[in-house]
Amino acid sequence: MKKTALLLLSLCSGFAQAQELKAPIGVRPCCAFGVDLKAQLGSVPVPFFSLENVVSSNEVGTHHYNDGSASVSGSFLGFNEEANGIIFTELGGFIDTAHVRDTADYTYYLFQLNRHYLGRAAHLDLPAELRVRRIHWYHQNVKLSEQEQIKRSAKAAALTAFRFAQWHEIAQWFGMVSVSGFKELASAFSSEDLYSNMLGATLAKQVLMRNPDLNQKAFSKAMDTAFQRALNDLKAQPRSITKEKIQQLDGTWWDSSRRLPDKWVVRFRDYHLALDLTPNYPGANHSLSLSEYFDDKQPIEQWMSVEFIANRQEKAFSSLPKSMTSQAIWTSDDFQTLADFARSIDDKARPTLK
Repeated sequence: MKKTALLLLSLCSGFAQAQELKAPIGVRPCCAFGVDLKAQLGSVPVPFFSLENVVSSNEVGTHHYNDGSASVSGSFLGFNEEANGIIFTELGGFIDTAHVRDTADYTYYLFQLNRHYLGRAAHLDLPAELRVRRIHWYHQNVKLSEQEQIKRSAKAAALTAFRFAQWHEIAQWFGMVSVSGFKELASAFSSEDLYSNMLGATLAKQVLMRNPDLNQKAFSKAMDTAFQRALNDLKAQPRSITKEKIQQLDGTWWDSSRRLPDKWVVRFRDYHLALDLTPNYPGANHSLSLSEYFDDKQPIEQWMSVEFIANRQEKAFSSLPKSMTSQAIWTSDDFQTLADFARSIDDKARPTLK
């Protein structure tokens, strides 16, 4: 009886925390692949502007759960305590710290919801990214121990947060705008994005399985420790080495002659949407993976899944074949088809170097 009461108290506490917690707001403003990137508004170059994009592991600052309180301008100009950019690692290739942190935050948010909803029938709509993002939880005739509820909540949160990251890459390619007037085409399917997202989901899952009752501030602090340890394990290199590695790829992975938000600042993209990833940089061989199954081989997406529901922004997808546009609902099963379409268009449109 006492254990039951404690479990109910824990569930109620987790639900209250989830209700108070805001979903992560948008994405952290970072980073098209390149170094010392220039920008233009329309056809007019922006004078005295250069976005270096590069940090070292001791410059990333302190993690702050992205509830929207940090300003976009502050993030770009380095006024916030959290700093983001690209870090080169020997084992993980290029790591985009903003993508790591975005997906870690979503994993934390979904974990709070899962501790209440996992195993119950419910749904929740999140702000649209071209399509409305809907989370479904499904009723299960299974009683879970508190330990198993925590484990499943963390695994399902990590997988679902990564699904949102995959969708974000797709939405960027089709013209999504997070910051008014600034399309994100240059970032879509960038070679380091999804590996970095998966690293964030994996780290957050590990943090939450060890310490499931962390509040927002404590989670941010735990992520600092976990992220620094991961960067050390991946053999993160100094800023000067990262810049050198990126400069060596000018003309193959990116084009320094172009200005943001030109899509073709980035030339090399990774359209492979998988749950087993290895870095794109030659010689970097540290693989990452997220499972689609719980330990008992039950599919996670039979407990929790995401849908992407058509709304008024469907004109963004008008170039797709009718077999896709006629579907009012897409799921993760449609992701690779959408990514393959993007690849086919890019292969035809990629400009020759000047």
